[in-house]
Amino acid sequence: MDGRLCTGDGRVAENPKADYGTGGSLTDARYMLSVTFNAPREAFDDASEPLLRGASVDDMLLPVHLSARFVGLSALPTFAAFDVEKNPETEADLTRFDHHLGTVFGTPASLAAGAV
Repeated sequence: MDGRLCTGDGRVAENPKADYGTGGSLTDARYMLSVTFNAPREAFDDASEPLLRGASVDDMLLPVHLSARFVGLSALPTFAAFDVEKNPETEADLTRFDHHLGTVFGTPASLAAGAV
């Protein structure tokens, strides 16, 4: 609360019920989550699935997103790899991750030209 991460919780004494969680100091910064699940991709975003009941990847990560938002960070699109133990597709996941980074941040000239 000393200002490096936030200057408080965003509320003011004159209106203590409003603006909770808006006191973050990192408003010019962004973050990206890259996560792995042993669950298959099909377990998410499907209300008929018995465990997640329609929850998305980002729904599962809500506490992390809220902590980041509290200090003012803005979310970039999350990357997720699925079924990493029972049905791993490591090479495909790495290719998807490279594509994800290129989409979010732009493709570096060295990668676009094929030089690595």
